[in-house]
Amino acid sequence: MLISTEALPKDIDFAVDWIGGQIGAALDKRVAAFEQQERANPLLASHFRRNFALEFALAKARRYRKSTGRLPKGAEYDALYSFLIPAHRIHGALPLDVKTPFEGRLREAVNGTNGARPFAYEVSIATHLMQKGWDVEFIDYSGAGRFDLLARKKDVEVEVECKTTSGDTGRKIHRQEVNRLADVLLPITRQVADEAGCHRILITIPDRLGKSTQELSDIASITASTVQQKAPASNDLARVEYTFDGTAPWPEPDDPDLLSFFESRFGVQNANLMFHGRAHFSVVAVMIRSAKADSVVDTISAQAKEAPINAVGQGLL
Repeated sequence: MLISTEALPKDIDFAVDWIGGQIGAALDKRVAAFEQQERANPLLASHFRRNFALEFALAKARRYRKSTGRLPKGAEYDALYSFLIPAHRIHGALPLDVKTPFEGRLREAVNGTNGARPFAYEVSIATHLMQKGWDVEFIDYSGAGRFDLLARKKDVEVEVECKTTSGDTGRKIHRQEVNRLADVLLPITRQVADEAGCHRILITIPDRLGKSTQELSDIASITASTVQQKAPASNDLARVEYTFDGTAPWPEPDDPDLLSFFESRFGVQNANLMFHGRAHFSVVAVMIRSAKADSVVDTISAQAKEAPINAVGQGLL
């Protein structure tokens, strides 16, 4: 398969219509659920919009066109349109026996843990290869092989396995749970911020930070006990330490040395940080870490080894 990668404005409209017919209702429902969680906990907004950027952009574009009759423009939508046009053209060029599983994969992506990102990455790799003159066959959907794409040019064939991962891969503490915990801790940090000066709270999780609301609430309870007693406290879920760090000003949030400053202050590197403060009065810095080391490199390496052949990244061919 070779598709044209040239596009006109009308092609975007056709692609948006196509994707809307495939997953429009399901996507709108999921984005609405994300937005509802954001209203309850605004700290989740950056996490959702970073990890599900395509979904938010598409939902917003569909709403915009419904109210104005045209599609929005701008950098926010460039990645979306760059995905939709080739995906639409690839879908149209697929054999019927491959088209159906391709549609199924797209529908699964809407509700998947990583959203549309892995699917969009595979489309981007296929499109990149076609731009370079390779004829690409979607082997994974046809059931003919244990890899994703078969790229041919003249007498050369390359088997391609597409792999993508998230920023939480191999980490004991995931960002979504950190943001949820930060919301539960907010009444505590607000109370601490009523006292002038600089305050540090170190929360150490024995292993992984759990997802349950009850677990996060129990960690908040031990944190509340720590700051009230001004002494370390622990339970099965966490050990919490509080330190009053004087009244000398701390770096401002936009200070380029902010991270290194607090890593030095806490004596811990590569951990999650959150801040609560009152201008020119108080700052509360909370660091959330695991007692066990992350295994980012090992986990990504293990995922890569699961591929039956070497993955081909964008720009290699």
